[in-house]
Amino acid sequence: MGVVMSGLPSVVSPGSTVSGEIRCAAVAGTALAPTCSATAQDSDGAAIPVTVGACTPTLPVAALAAGSSITCPISFTAPGVAGGTDTGPTGVTVTATTGASNDNNPANNSDTGAASIIDAVDDTAVNQPAGATAATHDVSGNDQVPAGSVFALGAGSTCANPALGPTGLATFDVPASGSCTVAYQVCAPAPNQAVCDIAVLTVSAGTGPQARDDSAALAASGPTTLSVLANDPGQAQAAPAASCWPTRPLAPR
Repeated sequence: MGVVMSGLPSVVSPGSTVSGEIRCAAVAGTALAPTCSATAQDSDGAAIPVTVGACTPTLPVAALAAGSSITCPISFTAPGVAGGTDTGPTGVTVTATTGASNDNNPANNSDTGAASIIDAVDDTAVNQPAGATAATHDVSGNDQVPAGSVFALGAGSTCANPALGPTGLATFDVPASGSCTVAYQVCAPAPNQAVCDIAVLTVSAGTGPQARDDSAALAASGPTTLSVLANDPGQAQAAPAASCWPTRPLAPR
């Protein structure tokens, strides 16, 4: 007996129902009491129940003529929960098995297929400059996605002017106070572009003084003075000045 598996996608989303098919064939001679089944486990080694549907011909079969086969639909539920939760396993391996009471070649009695799990995980961007426009945050850092996956803006964002680049860079306006959200989705590359997961970036405005980087061109003749708080949001007091000197004489131009 030999077995082949087909129809299983190479990428699945958390909690989705995954379907495929196994075909068990009598390769050489009549197979007596043939079997046709499948099992699965996740990347952490945990067993995943596999449902084997109604086979054609219906099992059990007393004898399967040489060259004939048994075809069975199979299905299982991928680990995890869609929608921003962190799924531990990174993939699923499915093993199809066959055999017969008179099988003298067990080397071809199994076939395996593997699928990775695409997983978008909720993000936070805290202490953002209150009222800032076109702020950015990369949401891809904690997501588990195949190479070539595409990010896009999802439905239900509450931040003003939300946008999302295809590689996961979110752009948004920070509220004057409190928080807002940017909803997004990520989908696997073709031919599995319909396999997606969704998550939410929560943006929180800072409640106190916030520092932004400063820069200044130094003068060759003496100290250069600049206000280091002038570009920092949330400053109620007068901005102090900082003075800088070149560490070595500047060459004349």
